Amino acid sequence: MKAFCFTLTILCAVQSILAYPRPDFAISGTISGTDKVISAAGNLNAAATAAGSGTVELTSGYNTLTTVSNALQAIGDAIVDAGTQLGSALNNLASANSGPIADAFSGATDEIDDLAELLNSNFDGNLDTVDETGTYITTQFADAFDVIGNTLGRLAGALNALQTKVEAARNAAGSSPSVSAAIIRSRIPAKYVNDVLAEVRNLAGNMPLVKFVIDSSLQNLDMVDTFILELEEEVNDNVERYGTSYEAFQSILEDEAENYSEILSDGVGDSVSTIIADILGDLEAIAAYTSEMSGPIGALGDALTSSLDDTTEAITNSFVTYSEDIDTIFEDLAGILGSAFCSPIKAVSEVQIANGPYADFCFAKHSPRVFAQISIAIDSFDVCFEKEMSRVMNYTIVIENMSEQISYNTEDLLDNLNLCLAMPTAATKAACFAWVGPYYTAIAAQVEAHLDSVADLVDAETRASYNRLGSCLITSLSATSLIADEIATDANDCEDNGPQAGS
Repeated sequence: MKAFCFTLTILCAVQSILAYPRPDFAISGTISGTDKVISAAGNLNAAATAAGSGTVELTSGYNTLTTVSNALQAIGDAIVDAGTQLGSALNNLASANSGPIADAFSGATDEIDDLAELLNSNFDGNLDTVDETGTYITTQFADAFDVIGNTLGRLAGALNALQTKVEAARNAAGSSPSVSAAIIRSRIPAKYVNDVLAEVRNLAGNMPLVKFVIDSSLQNLDMVDTFILELEEEVNDNVERYGTSYEAFQSILEDEAENYSEILSDGVGDSVSTIIADILGDLEAIAAYTSEMSGPIGALGDALTSSLDDTTEAITNSFVTYSEDIDTIFEDLAGILGSAFCSPIKAVSEVQIANGPYADFCFAKHSPRVFAQISIAIDSFDVCFEKEMSRVMNYTIVIENMSEQISYNTEDLLDNLNLCLAMPTAATKAACFAWVGPYYTAIAAQVEAHLDSVADLVDAETRASYNRLGSCLITSLSATSLIADEIATDANDCEDNGPQAGS
């Protein structure tokens, strides 16, 4: 195998030495190495074209990405234009078989000057645009352009030296239209063509660095674009998840409004008409009942029917108000989350856009934290809903106790009326009703007051619950905002200092 490689190497070397293509540098004569220069010029064209071939399709709508992308691609286009013009000029020079020699060489050196001037410019402001992302990309460009500039300087020097030798050969040929091989060998040593060839190859070898700077920067823009799109989807998913929790809580409020009313209605006991139905005929047969007792009994009956209905309606209205007020806490949750996470989104994105030495690491470290924190925020909102849901349900104990207290007001009614009916004479019956009547007048008023209290308590509790829920949601969001700011700070620190183990 080694022998084969050695033989192949010798064969290639011999072929290289014996290759004398026809085209030459503006003279009618064969100059060794011209074909290699032509080939190298073609490679330069390809390398220059590749340097500006990078593209990226951005769809997130983040204007900074589009602005920087356009600037990078404009820089690439300018490099392609100037680089390929130089490659073409070198090809034309090496292929030319007639003069004027100075014109042929100046065609190449002028393109060298144009490319050098371009590299020292701000690319019609596009380099300034890129510099607004930070100094990392422009520093990389400066490094690449410096390398290319040095190569251009050496190439210009090599061309000038070769031009001097070609002119000497042309002069030595005198009036002859062609330059003999002997004159060429004596006047144009192979070294001078090889020096040009070496710098053309070096220049082609410099172009991939420009390609790297542009392509890596565009790739970072693409990563940020994807990050923003995925983050938008994450926000929307979590807003939907919040909506699910919100709707579940609203359903609980609706159920509890009905539950409160049922507990109250069931707890106060039977209506007065139901309680006294079996003895109503006996009662109404006594004039004293009609005059002394029917009014208080009627008032008590109204309290436990129409007033009770009014109270259950008030309970429903309190819960409806609670339900409607929740809408005002987060009227645009997606926008609110966007504002809360604007700082870390911007910081993480700018770190990656800047394409610094730690960009990929910092982006990989901190961009997932933004995603996680959005979900954590919604998780904390769920805790708020669950906590308040439990409190609303627990408040039924108060309704049960209040309704039980109200039920005491009719618990002894039937017994008391039967005792009056059991009195031996009409006079004693009348006296009994007269004595008892005022108490039930007061009891009816107290039932009304108790029912008003129930309505007021439920209204107060639903308002308190709404405010507890609102404060919980807002403070959870505030805590999220604090952590979001920490992510932004950490991302910026990471950009400056890189990985910090143990910190």
